[in-house]
Amino acid sequence: MSDVDLGAPPAHDDIDGVAGPSSTLSLFGHRHAWQELLAARAGERFHHAWLLQGAVGIGKATAAYAFARILLGARPGSREGATAAFAGDDPVVRQIAQGTHPGLIHIVRPGNERTGGFRTQITVDEVRRLNRFFQATASGAGWRVALIDPADDMNRSAANALLKILEEPPPRSTFLITSHAPGRLLPTIRSRCRLLRFEPLGTAELTAAVAASRPGTDAADIRAAAPLAEGSARQALMLIGSGGIEINATLAKLLAADRPDWNAIHAMADALTLKGREAAYDLLVAALLAAIAEASEARLDAGDGEGAALLAALWQAESVRLREAAAYNLDRKQALLTLFDGLYAERSARHAA
Repeated sequence: MSDVDLGAPPAHDDIDGVAGPSSTLSLFGHRHAWQELLAARAGERFHHAWLLQGAVGIGKATAAYAFARILLGARPGSREGATAAFAGDDPVVRQIAQGTHPGLIHIVRPGNERTGGFRTQITVDEVRRLNRFFQATASGAGWRVALIDPADDMNRSAANALLKILEEPPPRSTFLITSHAPGRLLPTIRSRCRLLRFEPLGTAELTAAVAASRPGTDAADIRAAAPLAEGSARQALMLIGSGGIEINATLAKLLAADRPDWNAIHAMADALTLKGREAAYDLLVAALLAAIAEASEARLDAGDGEGAALLAALWQAESVRLREAAAYNLDRKQALLTLFDGLYAERSARHAA
């Protein structure tokens, strides 16, 4: 059973050719978290709010949708090696994927009519949709499921609006709240949720998830992406689909050289700032920032606290600058070259010391 097109509406984090969490029919890994959800549901008192915490792309939203299907009456299926599976022809599965099931609401970053893209935050108006959802849905015997994905994207007003609902939850309601960076959530929201930790996928689980999400993917590509993906099926899929394996190989060669090869850097920057290469550009930026973070940790392990602090400060400053460049649609090539320049400047200063 492979994932199929169930007519899901577009989302801000879609990957071309890959089903999103609402249409992903199989959950791989996370057996402990899944069993905890099932056991809690079978108990007498099921907690009304769950915080699904873990790194980006490891399956939190996929697990949330899978559990929502169970609560709303979908028939479980089976797939070899999968923790949970569903059939695409199940009417509940199809309704949930298409966003038309009356018992489920998915709160995400809304579309931006002016730009044709998506907003950078979950707004208070999106969270206020929950009030209309709970008022309009019959209380009956059925569950009502609100999926906030991820809660880290909420602005302050949205977070406060969610908190008010969590303080007095409607009957037979369940909140499934995903979070990549729980430190960004209000402590009062965290305190009202039962924490469910999600760990990065193992190699076998990641391989199975990628193969199910993108049938026909070359096994060699999956093997090459797995060690770079840090347990994230999403990261592996992006690496495979956006040339990320080749990007990482080129970057490793550049960083291993004694001096910067600016001709090669400019050529790579030109190629990755073309229209349509946004995902590949983001992968390179992420890889560069990860290289800086790893270098900082290596310095610390070697007893060079000062060097580690300098690299940590570089990582922090560049992360902020790159977010601002993306938010204000600044020159992406210049942003990338400045990142390389800062990294090599730090290297030069260290060698000169």
